[in-house]
Amino acid sequence: MKIGLIGSGGREHAMALALMRNPQRDRLFVYASHINPGIAAVTGEVRMGKMDDVASILEYFNDVQPDLIVIGPEAPLIAGAVDQLRKAGFPTLGPTQAQSQLEGDKSFMRDLLKRRVGYGSPAWQVVTSADDARSFIEKVGEVAVKPLGLTGGKGVRVMGVHLHSLQEAVDDAAHWIKKDGSVLLEERLVGEEFSRIVLTSDGKTAPMPVAQDFKYAYDGDQGNMTGGMGAYTMADGSMPFLTAGDLNKADRLMQDVIEALSEETGEPYRGFLYGQFMVTRKGIYIIEFNVRLGDPEGINEMTLVDCDLPQVFLAAAQGKLAPEALRFAARSSVCKYLVPADYPDNSPDPQFFHLDQNAVEQAGFSLSPASVAKEGGRWKTLGSRTIAVIGLGETPGEVSAKIETLLAQVQPPELRHRKDVGDEQIVQQKVERMAKIRAGENL
Repeated sequence: MKIGLIGSGGREHAMALALMRNPQRDRLFVYASHINPGIAAVTGEVRMGKMDDVASILEYFNDVQPDLIVIGPEAPLIAGAVDQLRKAGFPTLGPTQAQSQLEGDKSFMRDLLKRRVGYGSPAWQVVTSADDARSFIEKVGEVAVKPLGLTGGKGVRVMGVHLHSLQEAVDDAAHWIKKDGSVLLEERLVGEEFSRIVLTSDGKTAPMPVAQDFKYAYDGDQGNMTGGMGAYTMADGSMPFLTAGDLNKADRLMQDVIEALSEETGEPYRGFLYGQFMVTRKGIYIIEFNVRLGDPEGINEMTLVDCDLPQVFLAAAQGKLAPEALRFAARSSVCKYLVPADYPDNSPDPQFFHLDQNAVEQAGFSLSPASVAKEGGRWKTLGSRTIAVIGLGETPGEVSAKIETLLAQVQPPELRHRKDVGDEQIVQQKVERMAKIRAGENL
């Protein structure tokens, strides 16, 4: 099978590895924004281009004539790549441009839930003035301030975490109103976040293991929001702070949204749907939807894949998904990103560093290169999340501890990471905190 892949990050590297487990049968052709050293090691078939340049994407795959195309990042989806690729006759895994508004426009997402689903949202309002922002905050209490467009996971600021007064929240809202004309304010929820991603096709859904992403830049959820510093999954596919009822409610909401979006756009949804949920004392709420495989969560999940992924993806792209065909190993996983010291702020000039990939692999772990290049045998940072370290085991705590032992020996001084991703004590604290929230105790 000739497989096309769009993207060049850590997620796409993990996808490339999972898609190329049968190299005697399959060939991989990649359209990328930069040469990912890990992807280049899997295939020499890479063409460079902008992720939102649909004409270049179409030109490349017209040359290649793949049997299947899989899209990683959101930019080509929102630009309408799926529409043009399908029009050209290529089975493509990803939602259409109209469906991608679910991620590309936060107000569209909230309005869709309001009109067609009827539940799942906290209190929210799109405001166009500082006075409207102040009125909404005074009415609902603490809020999250969310730019309506794409910010790479870095634009959201939350009262009580980043914003410490009503005036700070109003000022932050006013900043985005001046820049974009409006901003979304949402009631701040108290609970535990989790990520549920499904592969879906023509109304059928295949769930992936639940993950928990660590969004903040530093240990203990300190600092600014990032694209995600790491994630963990449990061997049973759920989270220890979730009940079966919680997960069932999240999955029902996902299904209802898929049906609503298909009705709204008049076409079946074929691709990934990522729900970022919050479980609270009052139930399950959706924080946001993404219309692609998550990063870092997708790295965890692709590492756990235990099936013939190209065949599963092809069936989904053709509207023939058999949900039971998508299988995952019953193991825990931990993914930790190594990043430049000042990430997520703008990084200085690229830095060269040394990281012994053989030592990592000999210790039983793997690397997913992301925003990184190789020059003259040395790694070079490209400014964003640099490279991920991934491990599997019985529990996240066990895996996290082993990764820490490894990184104490091999981590380059130019890079840093969050040590608490998947840590046993941190996971237990989350369980205990959620128990107090369910009991109505003050935190």
